[in-house]
Amino acid sequence: MSNLSEFIGGGIKSVQSGTTNLIAPNSSANVTINAVDTNKSFITLNGIDTTNTGVLPCGSVQLLNSTTVQVVGRRTTGTSVTIIISWTVVEYY
Repeated sequence: MSNLSEFIGGGIKSVQSGTTNLIAPNSSANVTINAVDTNKSFITLNGIDTTNTGVLPCGSVQLLNSTTVQVVGRRTTGTSVTIIISWTVVEYY
């Protein structure tokens, strides 16, 4: 009988998460994390928010290399605002 560890190699090795504040209309930041094996890791975008109501934010996150997360924020309407992007990097065995 198979178990989950046979399919994912033993489970989760590490989880790193953060929140990055950007000033938009268009901006980006590179965030340093503890080294992960990029072949055994993935990144998720957990949420996007603004400090002003009525502004529609959008953004993306990308694992550039073993120690760098790139966070990009944009806004679709309104003036310059702070965009708050939450992300998580998961590394498995």
